[in-house]
Amino acid sequence: MSGPDHKTPSAPGGVPFLTAELFSINAGPRPLFTDLTFSMAKGEHWLLTGAAGVGKSTLGKALCGLVFHRGALQIDYAPIKTPGDAVPKALFVDQWHHFKDHTGLSSGFYYQQRYNSQDAENAATLLEELLTAAPDAEAEAWDLLRALHVDHRAYASLVQLSSGEHKKLQLARAFISRPQLLVLDNPYLGLDAATCANLDKLFDSIAKHGTQLIIIADAAQLPQIITHVATLSAGALEIVPRAAYQLIHGSPSELPLKPIELPQQAPIETDFATFIRMSHVNVAYDGKKVLSGITWTVNKGERWWLKGHNGAGKSTLLSLVVGDNPQAYANEIYLFDKRRGTGESIWDLKRRIGYISPELHWYFDQQTSCADAIATGFFDTTGLYRTTSDEQKAIVDQWLEVFDLTTQRHRRLQDLSIGRQRLTLLARALVKNPPVLILDEPCQGLDEQQAAHFIRVVDELMTEERTLLYVSHRTDQLPQSIDHLLALDSGKIVENGPYNHKIKTVQR
Repeated sequence: MSGPDHKTPSAPGGVPFLTAELFSINAGPRPLFTDLTFSMAKGEHWLLTGAAGVGKSTLGKALCGLVFHRGALQIDYAPIKTPGDAVPKALFVDQWHHFKDHTGLSSGFYYQQRYNSQDAENAATLLEELLTAAPDAEAEAWDLLRALHVDHRAYASLVQLSSGEHKKLQLARAFISRPQLLVLDNPYLGLDAATCANLDKLFDSIAKHGTQLIIIADAAQLPQIITHVATLSAGALEIVPRAAYQLIHGSPSELPLKPIELPQQAPIETDFATFIRMSHVNVAYDGKKVLSGITWTVNKGERWWLKGHNGAGKSTLLSLVVGDNPQAYANEIYLFDKRRGTGESIWDLKRRIGYISPELHWYFDQQTSCADAIATGFFDTTGLYRTTSDEQKAIVDQWLEVFDLTTQRHRRLQDLSIGRQRLTLLARALVKNPPVLILDEPCQGLDEQQAAHFIRVVDELMTEERTLLYVSHRTDQLPQSIDHLLALDSGKIVENGPYNHKIKTVQR
């Protein structure tokens, strides 16, 4: 609801906490939204939702004073109790955790660094980083780590944390800070089911201390704390009470399906029988086992779902496959029918694998244009250092069309929404038509319609010859073509075998 004459529904008493009038923000030269007028009453907690790219994150940052805006913004913060109090009035928590090393630099970290133990000494531990937000609250810090199921990683270096563990650290820092306004951008991103179930309790706890929440997420994720749903679309903000929203949207509607026309590319390489064969594989950092006794075979044409809680070892397992982990050479691992370390190069492996992961997204060059980022998939680099052929440019154009990115082709990744960045890197994984796809949490950052479209693209690509490794915590975002399951718990295999979507049973 926009316009200065419209009043937003209020909590009992209707005392305003946040009021915005004629609120306008530009994204570069173009207006993202113009003249929004809305208010949030004391005691309200909002879910901010809408399609990817409409400006939800930008609006959240602006409310926390991080983005320039035009118009009036008034927030009725309580007086600071103690002069010099370090508690922030407003806190915006980004989708990803960006951290610095002990020297204060962040640029020194690189994608493979988490697998090199000697580099871990240059970064803080999880507990040290958390206590920077509240140095005198160690007892509360431990309570939060236990609630988020990450206390066993308290002394692990930030470099060696998985993407889900970084998300837990982000949330713990936010909760221990107790700001008066807390805006969380996709707090469920990459979290396992057990942690997601605990978030409702943590939201309730911080609200009791006087924090008001704005949670940016899909409407399918509606925490109990939420009193109102604010939907941003086409430059307008519609705010309705939770009950009214659920009455209208209680039954999930069918998402409109966009036709899929896949690019016509050269046939995939099929000169192997077994993609992966691991025998009693072990990986340890600083004497602590991360993977223990992994014996696993993936034959050509199989489609595997890898599941497990945050920190179970999924990303480490995949790092042995894509060539990023040096401990691969100390284990009995065969890829494409050849043992690792018998003459093949990392580039020989990467040439036949299309890959996406949260970590790759974090470290990808944000100055690269959308089209150039897709083209790097031909060369398995994170920057475009070679000239693309006319044929390759044509294939890039087709993938831009598949993911509705044609109008974004010249924009830098840093100027795109997180959802469009992720779609760009998904196209990068597919652009060379590889025989193997390794998709680690591919739908992170996508809205419901984008995720549904991408999953259909994956299923369309699953010919008899193509192999798939797919990591996801969400069963509603699994391709229908999945036919095998590998489940990890604390670095050990707990399920391994055929998987049937309909009956959801696994043979061990």
